[in-house]
Amino acid sequence: MVANGRALKPDERRQGMTLIEMLVVLAIIGVSASLLVLGGGLRGTTAQTEANRLADRLRLAADEALIDGRPMRLRLAPSSYEFIGGDADALRGRHILPKGVVMSAQDAEVSVDPDGAAPPSRMTIRDRGQTFIVTFDGLGADVVAVADGART
Repeated sequence: MVANGRALKPDERRQGMTLIEMLVVLAIIGVSASLLVLGGGLRGTTAQTEANRLADRLRLAADEALIDGRPMRLRLAPSSYEFIGGDADALRGRHILPKGVVMSAQDAEVSVDPDGAAPPSRMTIRDRGQTFIVTFDGLGADVVAVADGART
């Protein structure tokens, strides 16, 4: 290396980080920050998370039924649920609730009709100390928190 017209000896060279090293450090910091911010898995899945997930999936099922013109069903169990019919990849397969989260419902199956004419349904999702009610009216789904000690 040459500086001011003279060659630098190896021990006189400038010490520092290369651009590649800086990019690698920034990438590591970015991934670590995103894991920290999005790290819902660190505190475990709660009844609220599962209630919101079920409501979102019910809304998607209603949209899919409307677009495809074919009815779907939601089959419920205390520790899982699955959508029957439809082509949406997000709705395929049985969703197993996390340990400690339990679901109860008025009916074992909920209809999702293309015209939104299915009777309203209500599902209760609980875990230790939290209770949420998911209501589905055929077109949309809502989640409501239940106060401790209230009847569901």
